[in-house]
Amino acid sequence: MEKTKDAVKRQLKEQWEKACNGYIVELLRMWELDGYYGSWIAEEVGGVFDYGGSFTIGMDDIIYCVENDVTESQYMEWQEYIIEAHEFGFDKPNLKAWMHNCPRVTKETFDKLRALKAELNKAIDEEKERVKGT
Repeated sequence: MEKTKDAVKRQLKEQWEKACNGYIVELLRMWELDGYYGSWIAEEVGGVFDYGGSFTIGMDDIIYCVENDVTESQYMEWQEYIIEAHEFGFDKPNLKAWMHNCPRVTKETFDKLRALKAELNKAIDEEKERVKGT
């Protein structure tokens, strides 16, 4: 019985790895990227794929991109938004919500917030210098 369980588990793992590799090959083909430039970076196939340090993408997002014809530029726009949203503590939508035009902060607002943050940091540094000098 144990041998059968082990054989089934092994077969399921092989099928999963084959499916994951198939999805990443299709995604790279869709985005016209060289498949030799990337690799799986999780412990096993099917976790996170790293494309030569340019970007990483999880298996759920790989499947979503392939099944919904998400372009590389759409994916990169979402990634950039996630980084900006994180910087200012805004909610970070998942890829599906992003593709369905969820409410989001505008680029102009992020630019304004970044300028205000720089002004605040400058004022803090100036005050630290003033206090240090007394």
